Amino acid sequence: MFKESLGCYEIYKNGNFTEAMDMRKLVDWQIYTNVVGCNPRKTVWYDGVQSVFFGSDQTFYCNPHEFSFFSNKEDFTSNPMWGLEHVKEKFGNQLGDEVNISEECIVQKNEELEKFKDKTILIVGAGPSAEDYEWENEEYDYLWSCTKFYLNEKILNDKLGLVSVGGNVDLENESFLSALKSTGALCGFECGVSPFKEPQSMIDFKKQLEEKVFYFHTRYFSKLGSVARLMCLAVSLGVKEIKFVGFDGNPVGQKHAFEGEDKVHDEVWRNEKISNLYRRQMVLFWEYMMQFDAKFVNLGEGHPNNLTTEISRIYFPLKRR
Repeated sequence: MFKESLGCYEIYKNGNFTEAMDMRKLVDWQIYTNVVGCNPRKTVWYDGVQSVFFGSDQTFYCNPHEFSFFSNKEDFTSNPMWGLEHVKEKFGNQLGDEVNISEECIVQKNEELEKFKDKTILIVGAGPSAEDYEWENEEYDYLWSCTKFYLNEKILNDKLGLVSVGGNVDLENESFLSALKSTGALCGFECGVSPFKEPQSMIDFKKQLEEKVFYFHTRYFSKLGSVARLMCLAVSLGVKEIKFVGFDGNPVGQKHAFEGEDKVHDEVWRNEKISNLYRRQMVLFWEYMMQFDAKFVNLGEGHPNNLTTEISRIYFPLKRR
């Protein structure tokens, strides 16, 4: 069971404190319970580096600056800002409103998504491990990627099965459109990523690619990026094995496997504290993901920027050929 990693450890579980709790942490505990607005219902972790409590009870509505989930399970579809009505307004009205709904994911109905069930996929993100480590000869059924994937020629092969689209992708970019048409990959809009596309631009995009276009919305979000949410989509679709590379951690100052030196991380929320936030959110991500039946393979294991290394070496170690 996943209990400790990346300088963090469980401190409250199943309604009880662990042995790690002591009187010196009571003030910090009160701060956390004030943030979540109740006695925590889920496991609470303690960051020993920054001396703060954190956990998945801390949703968007509790702390929009540091959250991993938009809402609790029971509120996922009904929550006012990021629930089903949001999905319909921003995407369903333009791309079609038939969806499959679970406690963790809303996915537009698309028969082609069924081909991923019980398969092995390789997700390639833009982190430095995708640039520094070899992954092209891995065995997999389908390759998934994200955002500016079309700038990396190694990704553009006949196994490219799905890519996700965020707010900063130009839907009229010729290289982007050419990559989608030549590979036949499915293209999924992420419903939680802004800026949101203009309605007419999505309608026009759908006309070009027809049934290759869909949208999805995961309860999990965080600042860890597209690869994390693609993994959430994958488990919701019944993928058997998820191999991944380029999912490393704080990207500031690191190589970008798609955009190279042209990539600038200038979001207003990036500051000197962001590395600690990434560390905590990585802990919550793997606490969440390891409840699913899928097998995980961290191809970036051992890379100096790969935060998951400390976790994967213990719970799903990489067997290098």
